[in-house]
Amino acid sequence: MKKIILALDTTNLEEAISITKKVKDKIFTIKIGLEFFNSFGKEGIKKLNKIGMTNLMLDLKLNDIPQTVYKAIKALDDISFGYLTIHGQGGKEMIEKAKKASSEIKCQPKIMMVTILTALSDDDLKNMGNNNTVIEQVKKLAKVAKETEVGVICSGHEAIIVRKIIGTSHLIFTPGIRMKSDNKNDQKRICTPKESIDNGSDKIIMGRGLINGNIEENLDRVLSSIET
Repeated sequence: MKKIILALDTTNLEEAISITKKVKDKIFTIKIGLEFFNSFGKEGIKKLNKIGMTNLMLDLKLNDIPQTVYKAIKALDDISFGYLTIHGQGGKEMIEKAKKASSEIKCQPKIMMVTILTALSDDDLKNMGNNNTVIEQVKKLAKVAKETEVGVICSGHEAIIVRKIIGTSHLIFTPGIRMKSDNKNDQKRICTPKESIDNGSDKIIMGRGLINGNIEENLDRVLSSIET
């Protein structure tokens, strides 16, 4: 079972297509975020669809009033993707509207709920007026995910707790993945690929750790670390 989602955060469309062609048979799918989507929009997604990437993860992290999120997802009806991210902080009604919209568009993507961004720490939450720790807040949001029956995006450290809450019926994807020798960059709650999988993650999301240098060699290194 392929475990890796490659994060393609780039404004170079040809590079994105070239990288995807090179590694698509070794990975589960690619993740397209705001940098790519704001540069190329749906036309960029369609070009990726043409080379066989129809289950891609569209990482838009939608967070707005329920009806706006509903209409935003409905506007994606003419592209193919398998997973769409929304923020859990948007509340149950927004999540339900997102699910409704996803069931009404052609590709019917699975909704993945972002808990707490891996670039945030306990202190960051406190500075925003949230007295919960990251763990406490992730637990609360995991319960919402279970009630609304959506997948969860969380760090590998929290995956073990989230899995206990949501059970085995729903997906967990983990970003903030680094090999022990990798630079943390802007991430605070990082986890190795193997730790994340062992903690209950279904798929790990990696970008810079794979793309910097020889991507095929980097990919083999990560795959080997998971299998040991």
